[in-house]
Amino acid sequence: MIKTNAQRERTLVQIAGFQRALNGVDHRASKRSIAIRRTYEQVIRELEHEIGEYDRLRSGRLNLPPLDRLDHIASFVAKMRLSNGMSQTELAKRLHVRKQVISRLEESDYQTAGIQTLQSVLDALGVKIAIRLKAPRPRRLN
Repeated sequence: MIKTNAQRERTLVQIAGFQRALNGVDHRASKRSIAIRRTYEQVIRELEHEIGEYDRLRSGRLNLPPLDRLDHIASFVAKMRLSNGMSQTELAKRLHVRKQVISRLEESDYQTAGIQTLQSVLDALGVKIAIRLKAPRPRRLN
């Protein structure tokens, strides 16, 4: 997932590089050239999809699915930051930490963040969460 403008720019450069490589593949219908072309085309599609997702998030469009586990929240935090139009630098300032801290947390999709850190980030983003605990059914004794 692309999380910064710099990553978006690097991805555009990668797409251009793969496009040049694709254009340089021999157009003869050998099995090898067909396989190479398909691989390049697939990589280009995947990178373009990532650019599209990043652009969609930056425009404020984010659909959050219902989540039933706390550990599922983490994978959406960077997406929430992007859809709020907030940079890693701005989030870091709000949390009184260095940008590198946010960068490291996002590299791991916040999987290494503790609950307090995750809550602080959500608060800084203005994200409200609702948690509903449901007790398990008691076991029947025979």
